[in-house]
Amino acid sequence: MTSLTQTPETTTPVTPPPTSQAGRGSRLARLTPYGLIGPALIAFAAVLGYPLVRLIWLSVQDFGPRSLFTGEAPFVGFDNFARVLGDTDFWFTLLRTLVVSVACVSGLMVIGFLLASLLMQVSAWARVMLSVCLVLVWAMPMVSATMIWRWLFEPQYGVLNWVITQLKVFGDFSAHDWFSSPRQALLLIIALIVWKGLPFVALTLYAAMGQIPGDLYEAAALDGAGRWSVARQVTMPILAPVLAVLVLLEVIWSVNSFTPIWVLTQGGPDGGTTTLGVYSYLEAFTRNDYSGGAAIAIITVLLLAVLSVLYVRRLFAQDEAIG
Repeated sequence: MTSLTQTPETTTPVTPPPTSQAGRGSRLARLTPYGLIGPALIAFAAVLGYPLVRLIWLSVQDFGPRSLFTGEAPFVGFDNFARVLGDTDFWFTLLRTLVVSVACVSGLMVIGFLLASLLMQVSAWARVMLSVCLVLVWAMPMVSATMIWRWLFEPQYGVLNWVITQLKVFGDFSAHDWFSSPRQALLLIIALIVWKGLPFVALTLYAAMGQIPGDLYEAAALDGAGRWSVARQVTMPILAPVLAVLVLLEVIWSVNSFTPIWVLTQGGPDGGTTTLGVYSYLEAFTRNDYSGGAAIAIITVLLLAVLSVLYVRRLFAQDEAIG
């Protein structure tokens, strides 16, 4: 007797071959990011790329006041770079720029970290008031801030001179000229750059601190860690990527600072406050050595580019070591 039951046949699902429409969709998905970033790259090349190429070409020419009328500027190769690098003023200016940058970045990181920690600790209304003050400082144009700074330290009717004189602790400062001494003028410029850059650093660090889980601090407190240990073992390692980006940006901005120096001292007295940006401007538009000024600008760009690459590579190496 034969069985009437039949074993159901198993069917293997068949994958349909890729259609031309799916292929077009895949190519479109791959090309979409390039299409989105394309306009930005074109604008970047037009706004920054063309002036940079013109600057490089100017730095290898002998372009002086006569070239403005004749339009002729002979090609001199790297003679302008050799002349700039052989000038002792350039090396003193480079050293002064490094000192200003280190002082500004150190002050910004330390005071910015303290302000961010203060924002984390104070009450809500105090946090709002402090944040508003920081935003107002950040929103103030650099020229206006520099003019206020100059008014504060004006020799004849400056507020600071009047306050110090009224305190009768340091003597009579009623006619003290803070900008007659290169050292005092440089300290005032550093203080202005730090004051103007503090809001960005403090608010960025405050936002980063807000992302740290509170469980980590509770665990550290249970282990008996003090404030310094918590900051060193918990806060700083987590903030390290943000701090790295801030340091890199602040170094670039400090080296390129021009407005506060030019408005306050124009590089004086006796060149004691001249940094690379001001030095390049003075060479190009005061001494009419346009090619020399362009060569100094190119050297500054190369120094910052090398520093940025080395710094980013070090950050990637640290991330790989941690990961």
